[in-house]
Amino acid sequence: MNVPYNTGKVKIGQFYQRPQPVYEVDKDMSLLQTALIGDIKAHKKEKLYNTLYIGVLVFGLFGAILFSRG
Repeated sequence: MNVPYNTGKVKIGQFYQRPQPVYEVDKDMSLLQTALIGDIKAHKKEKLYNTLYIGVLVFGLFGAILFSRG
C-alpha cells in the first residue's frame, strides 16, 4: 500500500511520517563530541570529576587498610 492512499475524496495517510529512531547519548558519545567540538569547559569539568573520583577511591582504600589494621 502506498502512502497516501487516495479514495477519491480523502487521501488516507497524507501526512504520515515514519517514526524516527531514538538515539540515546551515552558518556562516550558525549565525550567524543565535546572533544571534536573543542569544548574546553566540558573537558576541564570531566577531568575534575575523574580526579575527584580517583581521590575518593584512594582515600577510601587507605582508610580501609588503616581501619583493618586496627
